[in-house]
Amino acid sequence: MLQLISILGLLRRAGSTAWPSLRTALLRVAGYLVPIAQTAVTAGAAWWVSVEVAGHEQPLLAPLAAVVCLSVARGARSRRAGELIAGVTIGTIVSDVVVRYIGNGPWQICLVVAVAMSLAVLLDGGSVIVLQSGSSAALVAAMASATAAHPFDRVVDALIGGALSLVALSVLPTDPVRRTRRCAAAVLDSVSAALRQTSKGLAAGDVSALEDALALARSTQSTIDSMRVELRSGSEVARISPIHWRGRRRIGRLASIADPIDNAARNTRVLVRRALIATYDGERVDPQLADAVSELAHLADRMRLMILATTPAKKPNEIQISDELERFARSLPQQEISAGFSAAVVSAQVRSIVIDFFEVCGIPRAVCRPMLPRPAQYAGAA
Repeated sequence: MLQLISILGLLRRAGSTAWPSLRTALLRVAGYLVPIAQTAVTAGAAWWVSVEVAGHEQPLLAPLAAVVCLSVARGARSRRAGELIAGVTIGTIVSDVVVRYIGNGPWQICLVVAVAMSLAVLLDGGSVIVLQSGSSAALVAAMASATAAHPFDRVVDALIGGALSLVALSVLPTDPVRRTRRCAAAVLDSVSAALRQTSKGLAAGDVSALEDALALARSTQSTIDSMRVELRSGSEVARISPIHWRGRRRIGRLASIADPIDNAARNTRVLVRRALIATYDGERVDPQLADAVSELAHLADRMRLMILATTPAKKPNEIQISDELERFARSLPQQEISAGFSAAVVSAQVRSIVIDFFEVCGIPRAVCRPMLPRPAQYAGAA
């Protein structure tokens, strides 16, 4: 009986540990359901069109082209489609010529792959063209004896797969603005968390808290990378999809604030690192500076809500945030340079982040800089 209870307890603990991991995995799959379904349907449609419309018996390259063009990795899909079609064309022509005159076999496959990839590098050098040239050449050479298809049929299959992928992309049901907006907001959320933790560490002189803040600040890079990828993908969808044309202006607005958000995250990392060094070295940090960092975290939260707002009329908007930033900028405390170099850098980085936030609101650097008090010892800092 005791052994049974022990086994049940072990299973319960294992379940409590495994469930969060399983839940995370299921949520990750759920986030990709739309592109997975889109890719699967397009691949099947490419095969059907090649067989039923074009009359090809073995249209192997049609679904392959569709899958590569609509791979679940988001990015410049229309460019990928063009590169793939070019790669298939190069690989197919090289392979057909070689197989026709010297047959197929191990060394012939080595030759066609080397020649096809070399031509792709010579003509363009794009990774997709080079990879697809080599894989298409190998595929055609390996199956040359198994199919009697005309060489041009393979190029037509690739064109069918690429064209259908572009059609599928143009009717993508996902709002191209939403994912980009969420990624940009996620960067500001990470910045806010890092600044808030830094404020607590500065106020308490807690090195451990500042080390945690530095870890939070460094974690923003992956979120920034995701924002950049989603921005490229959203721009492409808004450009080629008629049902999302009206989102082009909003995508353009998000593109204009991507660099300031990136700069704010990078300046936050510098601020946190210098705050940690100042605390390590025992430098005297003005308590008002810790409060200013906390207020900056609050402003980052407000900007996150501004970016998530679905319409400009929703609050908070750029005008409100700009007014709050101006009031904050004009009331910034002055950290004496004599208190220590790192503490002075923290103060300077607060000012730099304020300027980044102004630019996110659409206010040029030249306009917002005069709002910041600049004592002589801070000349050139920002």
